[in-house]
This record gives sequence, structure tokens and C-alpha cells, in this order.
Amino acid sequence: MAPRRHAGNSHGLLEVGVNQDVMENMVNHQTMNGTTRCCTPSGECLRGDALIRFNALQDTVKVICNNENCPMGQFMHRECFEAWEQTLLTYLKNCGRARSWSERQRHQNLWTKKGYDLAFKACGCRCGRGHLKKDLDWMPPGFGNAPGSRVDETETKKKKRRNRQNSRPSLAGSAGPPNHGNHSNGRGSEARMIDSSRGRAGSLSSSTGSSSPPATSEPSISPLHQPQAIVKKKSKVDFFGDHRIRQSCGANGIFSRRLDFSAFNSLPRTKLNSYHIKMEDEGNHGNDDTRCFILSTLAALQWSRVSCVLCRAAMLVFDRYPLVDGTFFLSPRQHSHACAEVKVEGRTQYLSAVCMNCLEGSGSAPIRCRACTVQWDGSSLVLGTMYSYDIFAAMPCCTERLKCNSCQKPLIYPHQRLNFYSDYSRVFACPHCRVVDAHFVKPLSTCFTREQFQLYSQWP
Repeated sequence: MAPRRHAGNSHGLLEVGVNQDVMENMVNHQTMNGTTRCCTPSGECLRGDALIRFNALQDTVKVICNNENCPMGQFMHRECFEAWEQTLLTYLKNCGRARSWSERQRHQNLWTKKGYDLAFKACGCRCGRGHLKKDLDWMPPGFGNAPGSRVDETETKKKKRRNRQNSRPSLAGSAGPPNHGNHSNGRGSEARMIDSSRGRAGSLSSSTGSSSPPATSEPSISPLHQPQAIVKKKSKVDFFGDHRIRQSCGANGIFSRRLDFSAFNSLPRTKLNSYHIKMEDEGNHGNDDTRCFILSTLAALQWSRVSCVLCRAAMLVFDRYPLVDGTFFLSPRQHSHACAEVKVEGRTQYLSAVCMNCLEGSGSAPIRCRACTVQWDGSSLVLGTMYSYDIFAAMPCCTERLKCNSCQKPLIYPHQRLNFYSDYSRVFACPHCRVVDAHFVKPLSTCFTREQFQLYSQWP
């Protein structure tokens, strides 16, 4: 949903008592002289408030404010824009479905609808009545045709990439999963019909990750429970048919092809949508960084199945989203022997998985904290994708989860919370004993149990 104009100054960037007419007259005077000021939202220009000349815009970036009467200008110095953009990427790192994006994906999606809908709250303009957005259609005069320019290099890279993709051989083999070669073509067409009924992409619905999808005039029907008549009607639009070529990402054909979504029928009907189940790739032509990372890692180990770190249940790994009937996550601690060791940004991490039953708490015995007996709840996590932090450490329930792994002294107060979920998986030195460790990441055997607790004492 596009951001609306705010009637008030929600960002507090304009000082009280500033005359709006005086500001507009000042901006109009600068415009008549062929110059304008840098409209950086922070108000601190990195070039010392140097004026921008309209006849020398080669090193500037144009932005658009959705307040039509905004008097602050439309241009920023390039270094001012890049510094502001970096703050937006940091903000986006903790917004909704962008939590599972890589740095590259966040940078690519920031100024598109997919990312800007999540980050627009941090894009407030200094006018106090609108939000800024980069003008992707604007190009500095004479900048794009200059040899060796950034735009020229970008176009060259795009041409090389297209040439490489056109030179690849096409895949013409069967799309069925291993050991299922005897299925008829009718079964494959039925799977394509189900895949074609998927509506919209994405994992979470908003920057908070808890609100429901925006209402539309058409009824929203889950692809998992659609009537057969509707499926046949939409079978002409084959979004994920077998004819679509996808890169194997190092999969070597060891992963299964998901033919239906019956495994998710145990979920509540409110969760049978693409906000709670990862359905689509984030990249173009199936080049999703997260999916490629998981499949290439498991293919190198020849693992076509993974085990849940809580109940040890085996789960098939599929070649497309949702990748597993649960979710993956990265942890600095090896919770079980079924966790794969990987290198991420020079650090040793362990690729782990949790099954859907343990996440939803629908197993025979719920998982509870040994210290406070609170049941662990992972139902808010998106299924079929990967989190870049330890999901157990990111949700501490009591003071025992906030103690040092060595001296057992509290590291933060119970009412305190860290800024990001990933901060709980960081390696740091204890301020008491100076031992370096990921102190908030505890062994699961010491934190959780399936034993039944007597939650309430009997009346004497």
C-alpha cells in the first residue's frame, strides 16, 4: 500500500516557529538563481550546505516527495544520498519479510514497491508532510552516455548476463521427484494447476510482521484449499509450470519436487497464505540467494533430508519454496549432529531446521522452558524459508536465558531488549568474566524439556 500524506509533523524535523512562507520564498529565490539546496532529510549536508546548480547535476541524485507542495527541493549530493540510503537499509533489516533478505536483496528492493512499502516510514521529508523516494526514471544530463560511467557499466553487465543466460542449455528432463518416475502426466498437470493458482509473493504482511494482508475487492482463497473448478479455470496462467527453466543452484537433482501442499493442511486456515508460508523466489529467474545457499550447501553434503533439532523428525528438502515443512535458521551453536556447518561472512554458523509441528506446538508434548515452564511458541515464524539468526535465542522468556554461559551472571536486565533479533546471536565478551561466546544461545537440552509440569499447586 502506498504511503499516505501525513497532516502533522510526525518526524519532528521542522523547528517550532519556522514560517512556512519564509521558507518557500527562500527556496523560490534559490530556484530563480539556478541553484537549490541539498534536501537530505537529516538536515546535515556532508558538503557543508553547498548549493546544487541546475546546470551541473552530474553528481546528484533526484528524489520525489509525495507532498506536492514540498518546498525542500528534489536533489541531494550523491554522498548525502548514499549516507541516507545506508540508514534506510539498516532500518529495513528489522522490517517484516525483509528480515530474511540478504544485504544484496535489501539494496535491490529498497526503492521498489516490495521494499519501499516496508521502509517508507523512515523516509520522512523535512517538510514534515510527505515521504521521499528515489526517482528511478531520472538520469543526470550527459551522465548515461559517458563512456565508463556507472550507467554504461550497468548496461554492459546486463548484456553480458543476458548472453550467458541465452547460451545455457535448456532443461528438458522430467520434473518429478526422485523415485516417482511412474506417475502419469495427469498428476504433473494437476501439480501445475495448483502452482498456477498462487496469488502474491512474500513472507510477511507488514513491517511489524503481525498484521493481516490488506483487504481487496476479490475474495482471497488459499491455494491449498481452492476448489477444483477454480484451479482448472486458472490453469492457463502457468506461473511455475515445468516448462519454466530454473537454475539448479548446485542441487544436482537430489531434492524432491513438491507436487501438492497437503502437508500444510494441519495449519489453521488463517495461515494458509503466502504471508505465513514462503511461496516465491525473491530474485529473477529463480536466482534467490537464500534458496541457492541452502540447496548448494545441502547438495555438497548429499543431504536430501534434514532433521528437526527438537524432535529429530526427518524432513524432505524441496527444490522450490517452501523448501521444507518447517523452517531453517542459522546458529553459532551446533544444536545437533544434523546441523550443517557453513561459513557466513567469515564466521562459522550451523544450518539447522525445525519442523512445522514443533513450531506450531501441535506435537504430543509441548516444549517448555525448564526455568519458567513457559511453552515455546514458533508459530509466528514463516515456513519454508531461512532465518539468519538463532530463533530460540531471539525469543528469551526469562532471566535464565539472559545469563552468561560461563559465570551465570545476568548480561542485561529482564525488562531490557536488544534492538534486533540477530543481536541475540552475536559473539561478545561477558562484562563480568570477559569470556567471549554467543552467551544468549543456549544448548537446547539445558533450556527446554517435554516433561509435564505441575503448573498450579493444589489447594491445601
